[in-house]
Amino acid sequence: MITDKDRIDWLEKITEDGACPAVVNDDNGHWAVVFNGFQNVPDGDGPQDIQTTFFIKAGQWFDSIRDAIDNAINAGG
Repeated sequence: MITDKDRIDWLEKITEDGACPAVVNDDNGHWAVVFNGFQNVPDGDGPQDIQTTFFIKAGQWFDSIRDAIDNAINAGG
């Protein structure tokens, strides 16, 4: 059984491998984990304003954040 720690560890691990996941909520109770989108390129290492756009297919939305992360894990991230 996958734990919340496993989920967070997976998200951190894939970023170390170069992935850039986004956990997105649609303000209607649905969650998605996506990897494709557009954003301005940050200049430097410190926190800064970022504008981000994603295209999320209907099948990528889940009723829980856990299901969204599990789907991304099972899809191979």
